[in-house]
Amino acid sequence: MTDATMHHGHDTPGDPSAHAGMAAFAALVLADEALQARLGAIEQPDAYVADAVAIAAAHGIALGVEAIRATIRPDPLGISRWMPSPVTLDRWPSRGWLPARAVQTGAKPAFDWAWFGPGQLDAPFYEDSVRRFAPRPFNLMFRTRTSLEAMIADADTASAPAGFIHHMSRCGSTLAAQMLGADPAHVVLSEPEPLDAVVRWAMESRAPLDEQVAALRAIVAALGRDRSGQTRRVFFKLDSWHVLALPLFRAAFPETPWVFLYRNPVEVLVSQRRQRGIHTVAGLLPVSIVDIPGAEGMAADRYAALVLKRMGEAVLEHWPSGGGLLVDYTEMPDALIDRIAPHFGFMPDPVQHAAMRHVATRDAKAPEQLFVPDTAAKRRDVPLEIETVRGLVDPVHARLDALRKSTMKQAEPNTYQSEH
Repeated sequence: MTDATMHHGHDTPGDPSAHAGMAAFAALVLADEALQARLGAIEQPDAYVADAVAIAAAHGIALGVEAIRATIRPDPLGISRWMPSPVTLDRWPSRGWLPARAVQTGAKPAFDWAWFGPGQLDAPFYEDSVRRFAPRPFNLMFRTRTSLEAMIADADTASAPAGFIHHMSRCGSTLAAQMLGADPAHVVLSEPEPLDAVVRWAMESRAPLDEQVAALRAIVAALGRDRSGQTRRVFFKLDSWHVLALPLFRAAFPETPWVFLYRNPVEVLVSQRRQRGIHTVAGLLPVSIVDIPGAEGMAADRYAALVLKRMGEAVLEHWPSGGGLLVDYTEMPDALIDRIAPHFGFMPDPVQHAAMRHVATRDAKAPEQLFVPDTAAKRRDVPLEIETVRGLVDPVHARLDALRKSTMKQAEPNTYQSEH
């Protein structure tokens, strides 16, 4: 089905004229980016209904208030992802739209898009932006779905991201993303769920590598598209477990530099004990992704330590594929400006430098609050269970530290020569 048609998954009035009016209105709006921007910017349902009726009338389309209201009912539980979408496309929607959520419609994921407009994605996580934009009346009425095949077929993958942020978790990756996003010309995607769905599909399906690469390149291009016309660089902060898919990322983007942020694993384990991420809970990621023998019934801290060990080993194993930079938590935030930014292809100018420094004074996950260091508190609160299992991951941490220091030493002569 093309963009000129619209499903009626909502309880719209049943007379043929109402359906005809809705179809005509959909065809009008989906063909006009200016109308999409006008309606997409409206947050209040009453204002949206009034404007939609006015637009329809101006184009000779009979469209009633109740017919519109039936299509914009709130969906606080996200049930819509298991229902047919109002609009199905065999290509990407126009500029201003981004894949908001992945949906399971078969063996491969499909994607529901939402209109985000040209603005920055300045929330700490991509999901925060989705929660802001997806409930808008326009996105409820015109929620648009494409298959993975359509995503790939229409993808313009000519340009690659400026950098990928891999991380151990709880080690400054959100701060890195926020600092990179301090420049309005930068687009930073922080752990977008549609990308995670593609990586999961690739690792679980065992599809041919060229299909996995095409899918990853397509979803990265869709999420990183230039919606403002002013984008200079695109960065992705990935889910922490995505480091296990490092060979796939290198195959898809061999020229894109990447960084691995890590931290003393004891501090990470203390943080995970307080609030566990899905990758450190046995059973929440398939064994095809994280295979820890004896995971069922294993003590939670031991399992988490083994996962951190596996992630560090993945970095060490695939380091020879190139493009990597290791950064320890203790080097942040200076390392973002002095090491990560140059690695990602730019030297912050004075304006960028000041903006990035200001971001570093805030709590990365709650920017309205000042940053308060927590390392000392985490070192004080190490329970016996973590002290018991730290030996599982400490050796990998030591190898990462040794590699980081050796690569920094190797880079010193090159830096000297380039500056003199």
